[in-house]
Amino acid sequence: MQPSIDSSQPRRHVWTVFLLILSIGPSARAADVFVPVNDPSRELAFARYATSHVERDPFKQSAPVGVLIEASLPELYKSAALLAVRNHGEDKGSELHVLQIAGDGTVADEVIKRYFALRLEADMLPLSSVAITPSNYKFHYAGEVKTGGAAAYVYDITPKKNRPGLLLGKIWMDAETGDEVMLSGHLMDLPASGGRVDVVRDTKLMNGSAFARVTHVGFTVPLLGRAEVVIKEIVLTSEMIPQAQ
Repeated sequence: MQPSIDSSQPRRHVWTVFLLILSIGPSARAADVFVPVNDPSRELAFARYATSHVERDPFKQSAPVGVLIEASLPELYKSAALLAVRNHGEDKGSELHVLQIAGDGTVADEVIKRYFALRLEADMLPLSSVAITPSNYKFHYAGEVKTGGAAAYVYDITPKKNRPGLLLGKIWMDAETGDEVMLSGHLMDLPASGGRVDVVRDTKLMNGSAFARVTHVGFTVPLLGRAEVVIKEIVLTSEMIPQAQ
């Protein structure tokens, strides 16, 4: 995914996308985890997850996606943000059209660009080698967690092999559909990272499909210290973004 500057977009598009993405609030996920004695629906949810988890990006076949990237160097009290729209072509990968960049130049150059380098490196890995499926991971059931009116099954995931792009951590699966609703852990052996990359990804579902996602990424930037990046994504419809006059 290569970002490109799109200066032709009317300024009202920027604020429309901005307000929509900011509306993605934090999940009301309880911390109480319990292990039920018998739960036949767990096996069904896991089977649904294993058979349907074939796409790297759940938004791939959707409408354009609004993207807000908020990056910071907490130790230096510096921050920057990037607002964009991501489109998926029929015969090519995704394209990120940047609408606006604001904030500290060091963060924009050293943190946001490094995030894009990490994203590009991860996207270039074969999906079959990094997909979170039983062929690549060991799944250990940890328990059930309430997710604000619904429920999710939590699994510890451990890579079967030491390969770049794999993640050591946890995954939460929606108890009804088996879809991923939360992923947390750290990525293994991405050369562009220069060290450990921590990831927490929270996906929001509507009518069985992903419509919004908030991803937290943490990594170290040489000479500048720890960097934090928050990526907020939301599926846009034609009614959400006015057409250029």
